[in-house]
Amino acid sequence: MQFFCRVAEAKSFSAAALSLDVVPSALSKAVAALEHELGFALLNRSTRGLSLTEDGAAYYERCRQIMLDIDEAESAGRSGRARARGTLRVGMHPSLRFEILTRLGAFLDGEPDLKIETVMTNSPAAVVDAGLDLVLHVGQLSDSSLLARQIGWTRSLVCASPAYLAVAGEPRHPDELARYHAVIYARRDEDANTRWIFSRDGERCEVEVAVRAIVRDGIGLIDAVLGGCGIARPFELAARNGLKSGQLREVLADWSGERHAVHAVFPSKAGLRSAKVQHYVAYIDSLLGPST
Repeated sequence: MQFFCRVAEAKSFSAAALSLDVVPSALSKAVAALEHELGFALLNRSTRGLSLTEDGAAYYERCRQIMLDIDEAESAGRSGRARARGTLRVGMHPSLRFEILTRLGAFLDGEPDLKIETVMTNSPAAVVDAGLDLVLHVGQLSDSSLLARQIGWTRSLVCASPAYLAVAGEPRHPDELARYHAVIYARRDEDANTRWIFSRDGERCEVEVAVRAIVRDGIGLIDAVLGGCGIARPFELAARNGLKSGQLREVLADWSGERHAVHAVFPSKAGLRSAKVQHYVAYIDSLLGPST
């Protein structure tokens, strides 16, 4: 069941085999043996890849819940502080990678039986669609049926590299941003974030920025700003390391940006109660801190 679930989630024998540390041929034989035992096909196999059959999709949902129930039972049965074991699959908003991945080694040093797989996503649905244990999501949650726990806040700020500001000058009012090069994040399926809204002492200001670069996956936004590409409006969590080191400088700090909630999203209550998830979320809590 575990092998089948990983193949269903990865949609590839080779990718699933890599995460399970087995050879693809052994994984393929195991799933084929399961299909033979069940008496029905679980997967549609073609040159374009793998997909679940109708029976396979229904069986996957049952298997996935069984795996979660087993994990919960093992956690509940251990005395004292349950040890985190196995593989923890985490999705996270790209803005969190600087604050979290640079400190991942310290967390894993205290969890010798744990391995982590990380993907960049801000889709809460990925906990189900991609078989993740949790997603660290930034922004409003549109699906109220998801199990989520708020673990902090972050805000939007405007920043640039000192080298860029030395040439372009430092803006004193949001209206001046129209003459600066802007670096923005936008997916292909959404409108580009070219209108920035600010407020101060009851005054509201909306500015259309001149876009020089668009980062589609969000991961390279800070990298482009560090390289002097222009001015950007990232989440504070993404810029925190650069601001501390002096590689980035915040501008228009007296103009407040929006605050955004940071949530940990889980597939089920059983997933939330597993030791590996509890230990990881507690660690993320300590990293985000009250300043967010």
